[in-house]
Amino acid sequence: MDNNKKRNQPARNEKTNRNGKSGGVPMRKYYGPTGTPDYPYHSPELDEPTVKEKRFPVLRRSLSILGSTLAALFMILIITCTIVATALVVYVMNFRDDVSNVTIEEMELSYNTNIYAQDSSGEWVNIYEVTNESQRIPISIDDIPQHTRDAFVCAEDERFYTHDGVDYKRTVSAFVNMFVHIYDTNQGGSTITQQLIKNITGDSEQSPSRKIREIFRAMELERAYSKDKILETYMNYIGFGGTSNGIEHAAQKYFGKSAKDLDVAEAACLAAIPKSPETLNPFAGYKDDTTGKWVNTGKQKNKKRQEYVLWQMYNNGALTYDEYQAAVHEKLVFTDSDEYKAAHPETEKQEETDPNQPTSWIVDAALYEGADYLKEQFNLSTEQAISRINRGGYQIYTTVDQDMQAYVEEKYKDLGNLVEKDRVAKWEDQNGDGEYSSDEIVYPESAFVAMNYKGEIKAMVGATGEKTQSLCFNYATMEQRQPGSTIKPLTTYGLALESDLIHWGSIYKDEPIEVEGKAWPTNYSEDSSAMSISHKELKVFEALEKSYNTVPAQLCQTLTPQSVFDFATSKIGLDLCKDSGDGHTDNAYSPLTVGALTYGVTLENLVNGYVPYGNGGTQYKAHLVSKVVQGAGDLIYENDGDPEEAVSSETAYVMNKLLQDVVNNGTGQKAKLENKHVAGKTGTTQDWNDLTFVGLTEDFVSGVWLGYKERSELKDHHIKSAQIWYNIIGEYADSMDTGAEYPENDKVIEGKVCARSGKIAGPNCEATTTGYWKSSNAPVCDECGKYSKSTKATGKQEEGTSETTAAGEQTQANHENENGDAATEAATQPAQTQAAQ
Repeated sequence: MDNNKKRNQPARNEKTNRNGKSGGVPMRKYYGPTGTPDYPYHSPELDEPTVKEKRFPVLRRSLSILGSTLAALFMILIITCTIVATALVVYVMNFRDDVSNVTIEEMELSYNTNIYAQDSSGEWVNIYEVTNESQRIPISIDDIPQHTRDAFVCAEDERFYTHDGVDYKRTVSAFVNMFVHIYDTNQGGSTITQQLIKNITGDSEQSPSRKIREIFRAMELERAYSKDKILETYMNYIGFGGTSNGIEHAAQKYFGKSAKDLDVAEAACLAAIPKSPETLNPFAGYKDDTTGKWVNTGKQKNKKRQEYVLWQMYNNGALTYDEYQAAVHEKLVFTDSDEYKAAHPETEKQEETDPNQPTSWIVDAALYEGADYLKEQFNLSTEQAISRINRGGYQIYTTVDQDMQAYVEEKYKDLGNLVEKDRVAKWEDQNGDGEYSSDEIVYPESAFVAMNYKGEIKAMVGATGEKTQSLCFNYATMEQRQPGSTIKPLTTYGLALESDLIHWGSIYKDEPIEVEGKAWPTNYSEDSSAMSISHKELKVFEALEKSYNTVPAQLCQTLTPQSVFDFATSKIGLDLCKDSGDGHTDNAYSPLTVGALTYGVTLENLVNGYVPYGNGGTQYKAHLVSKVVQGAGDLIYENDGDPEEAVSSETAYVMNKLLQDVVNNGTGQKAKLENKHVAGKTGTTQDWNDLTFVGLTEDFVSGVWLGYKERSELKDHHIKSAQIWYNIIGEYADSMDTGAEYPENDKVIEGKVCARSGKIAGPNCEATTTGYWKSSNAPVCDECGKYSKSTKATGKQEEGTSETTAAGEQTQANHENENGDAATEAATQPAQTQAAQ
């Protein structure tokens, strides 16, 4: 009983120590083999976990959190790097696709741009060498000593012969140095190939994208060319201070010898320069403001860099220790030293080319024409195109006749050779003091251009006096001026003759047309002092030779201005204004009839319009440059004038004869020559701002313009533009013995002009002059036989007719165009029979 009682009492769940105190260790209660009645094998204490005490719980928890965080960050880093790497690959590969190939040929012969012309024997001679931006003399890699090549390779790219265009070790090192500053100076990562790429492309942008482009281009270049070719081009192109470029020019500049004769020390000296050409070249320095003397800083800086180059050569096995020591201690003799000058006294006598000497008119025009091509090809501005030419590589061939050019330039040195200066001198009170001063006398400007019948410019002068500036304003090619009556053969008369509206003797009355409800135009007397309308009948050749305005106005009305405008622009090639944007246009009566243009035309364009009338009807665009060669002889531009038929050969022949009549009997008589058949047309604006004359000989067509810069009136209205033309080129043209002739035309009919009808004279016609008719429009007079012999004997004419045969019967005043062409000096002078040769 007691035992059972004890058995049923709760057991103490503590272990008692020897002193009877609890030890704090929980004891498991024993229920016996059967457990509880409900669960024989169940121990109730198993229902609660046994509490086990953990050591450092806070530390364990912190480490667990830290580990989880690091694992997450690592996974994020892996994912981010994968995304970035993928994006970078796509970015870089896009650059690879966009990078255009570059070629050494782009700069292989870019050492100088030369302009050529043919001499009297037909040989091409250099008339100008562009050295504005750089001076270089090419040299083959075979002529460059090995130690000179080694000097540049060791200094600039010691692994040049082993990499594929990019030195990755050096590139990474340079990138790290930007942040860590391992080196005391910034180290570049560009190889020789990369430096060459930068020179070829001009791509110097400071950005990662530029570096990526450069890397791909360098690898492409290495695949396309040998190491020697790349090194040769690099050494021929890099700068050596100032305008000196290329190893050969540098060797001559600093040592007075060829690059093939450089020793080790001299080669290292030159290899030291490209890192910073303007500070490391031996002649670098500055002018002391106090003493005014030149202080040289380049030699000391160059020496330090030279020693580095020599060490690199020794360190890379290019020099032995003895060779290295000898080169380090060698005294260099530069061309600016007294020692060198004493040994080469001839250098003191050599005169350097004046870099400020202005270019000639021909060189200017050739550069501008070449620039026009580059502007169109590469979408450049004029300045950018000229700069590209000056960087070199272009061989420009011109059409100029050097003898003619020299002759005309000599004439233009003094305005007095063209016209009496007193007749054109004008005083302007420029300072506003109201007092006369010889310094305030203003003279007009003038320009001249001559070209053959293929549009090839033979001579050109753009202003009077000595040329003092390069690429200055040229009045022959840049100035648009009013052409006056010189436009008539290119517009109304040209189209009317081509379309058979008129023939040599077609008769028109001297009467105005109606334009916007008003009678227009009128005729002007020789000096523009009087206006008149005679209402007399005029034959076409008379109207043109005396430069009447009314007849071409009537022709324009019949043909319509639109047709005349289209003919002048598309066939003749005149640069006329279709729409100025402010309501003005040259597609109207006044511009097309009397040359009152919206802006005007250049003298070059005007003269060019007459080319078909001297060659049988073909228009060639005026050009000075015949071809441009670049690089390894690549023809990049060629100009033959783009010949196109402007008018029929018969039209050209008859118009030429009409223009000869202007010189023989009309306003152009001052242009007559003894040995040549001159055809021409005068032009004077209504306000006497501009005088022009275009003259044709069997050899070439040429024109002259005279006028004040500010477009004011020439006070002397008796100045003859034909005389100015004669003063400039007449004697030269008359002396040419080339055997050239105007093209003959067997279809054109030559005959006497009936004084009454203007047709080809019949057996009963009174005729004193010779005319020329196209085969498609050659009417023969059958009217004169209707009149009685008594009527012809007394010389009476039917009422309303008036002969203008210059036989002395008509006494009307001479007339001139609304733009002021000087009329014939005397309408009563007998006409001279036109030469048929």
